Amino acid sequence: MIIEIQLITPSTCRSAARVLGAAFVNDPVAVASYPGYISDRLVQALTIDFLAELEVCIRRGYPIQVNNNGTVMAAALIYPPRCYPLPWVDRWMIQLKSIIGNGLYDIRNWLKWLKEVEKYHPKEAHFYLEYLGVDPQHQGMRIGTYLLQHLTAKADVEGVGCYLENASPRNIPFYQRVGFTILAQKEVIGIPTWFMWRPPRGTPPPALNGESGTMTSSIELS
Repeated sequence: MIIEIQLITPSTCRSAARVLGAAFVNDPVAVASYPGYISDRLVQALTIDFLAELEVCIRRGYPIQVNNNGTVMAAALIYPPRCYPLPWVDRWMIQLKSIIGNGLYDIRNWLKWLKEVEKYHPKEAHFYLEYLGVDPQHQGMRIGTYLLQHLTAKADVEGVGCYLENASPRNIPFYQRVGFTILAQKEVIGIPTWFMWRPPRGTPPPALNGESGTMTSSIELS
């Protein structure tokens, strides 16, 4: 099977959003943000949210997807150095589209999560991996690792680190295998959260703070 990493575009962002919605259906932050939502309804709500996030990331960040014969298998929202945090107007539009798309719901847990985790972004220049998800039907095929290796190779070329927040303990070894280490563990909205950093080669971890055009690369999976 030949898979490709490609930039997410306006024509593919809906497919990428659906993949992310399905991938995050059991994520503790997603469950806390939509209490009482059953699986299908939660996937639908998350897909709406990820679509809004992707529309912003296409303009300001580096969103990428794993593609196989026209099928999106995985996606990631990444912000290059100095592209995050987002301007207030983009953050406001993401929240507004969530409310319009999902109807009135208690958005406070999501807003509290965002407010708290933003306090811990490193001061050093870095790529911020905001979200990474693999379609449940294609998990266990090293696709997520392939995405991470693409990101870390890009960061090494630019001589900067990579940073993420992780609220799922089962994902810690996944990130550690490509060089991420835990900077800190804290509870955010009652959820254990790990702040993780992958330095460029040969550099120490940072202190916690209190590509336009077309692109494609491919790999063959056995």
